[in-house]
Amino acid sequence: MALDIIAIITPNTGKADRVVELLQQVSEHVKANEPGTLRYEITRSMNKKAGVEEIIMLESYKDKAALDAHGSSKEFAAFQKKLKEEQLVGAPMQLKITKAAGGFASRL
Repeated sequence: MALDIIAIITPNTGKADRVVELLQQVSEHVKANEPGTLRYEITRSMNKKAGVEEIIMLESYKDKAALDAHGSSKEFAAFQKKLKEEQLVGAPMQLKITKAAGGFASRL
């Protein structure tokens, strides 16, 4: 069964472009090397209540093994290390595993 995840990253002020740049590098690796990753979409949103920009990742994995492979990859570990070394984020990444509760996913 597919797993859908929303990952919310809160960059420090002025660091969102760098976070997106690093995520794009991870995305290229994922697309080329992780066939079990079905979706890895980078989006941006302004959290008006908190007054900060957020990077919101929309991710889908074929199964838990695919999610585990992504989470334990060298590229993802390097991304997390750069977030810390370059002081790019102001809070820990939030992960939300979602499950469809109604509606429909797409008309495509």
